[in-house]
Amino acid sequence: MNEPTLASLDWLKRMSADDHSLVTMICFPPAGGGMTGFWPWIAPLRGRANLYAASLPGREQRLREEPARALDALAAPLAEAVAAFADRPLLIFGHSFGALLAYEIVQRLLAERRAAPERLRFLASGRVPPHLPSRAERVSHLPPRDVVFRVAKLHGNIPVALLEQPDYVEMIGRALQADLFINETYDWTERPPLSCPLTVVGGDGDPLVSAAELDAWERHAGGGFERRLVAGDHFYFRPAAGQRALMEIVAACCETLAATTQ
Repeated sequence: MNEPTLASLDWLKRMSADDHSLVTMICFPPAGGGMTGFWPWIAPLRGRANLYAASLPGREQRLREEPARALDALAAPLAEAVAAFADRPLLIFGHSFGALLAYEIVQRLLAERRAAPERLRFLASGRVPPHLPSRAERVSHLPPRDVVFRVAKLHGNIPVALLEQPDYVEMIGRALQADLFINETYDWTERPPLSCPLTVVGGDGDPLVSAAELDAWERHAGGGFERRLVAGDHFYFRPAAGQRALMEIVAACCETLAATTQ
């Protein structure tokens, strides 16, 4: 089993130390998000997956860096980092903006034959498929502070106590604005379907992504497709019940992937 290089660990950080798991799960956060959003997943995934999360410029350990405003500036180095893990079963997860980023990375890995499709699975969450335009309100043209408050109003996903801290708003605003700019200006080009299995999941009350739009991901599935709905809104996995439901889906994906090593 190959060891990740120092370069790959600049972009991916290990969240758990479960060397007995056969599957490696790599997570990509929603716009403005970081690794901390995946901390609650460590315990439920213990024994099922070694958990890694993307470390992106402009947040957390890389706060002093300028957030990327071009998709390739993220997808190219992240694909290189993920490829270091391709000798083991890989589950790639992304939510919302993270699902778009993960899609581009999986495309690169498969097109460049850097990952075997039978040892790779893509779990896309909370986003319309890449060939459809996002229905999310365009806000990236606003100042970073205004972007934060607009997104908080739309989704209710940022605690009021944090919104009252100017330093926090300034910190998250730069990364959130940059991620949303990439998401809003994304222009899909025709490419073959992914040759690995694809699972899509979303909230049944998500105002941004309907069940029909989740079904439309099947256009990109050349290696098997399933769609799952969980009770909840765009961030359906934040409540305890939603997290349990998502972890059950992840566990099933891990079991299928682990079987590829038998």
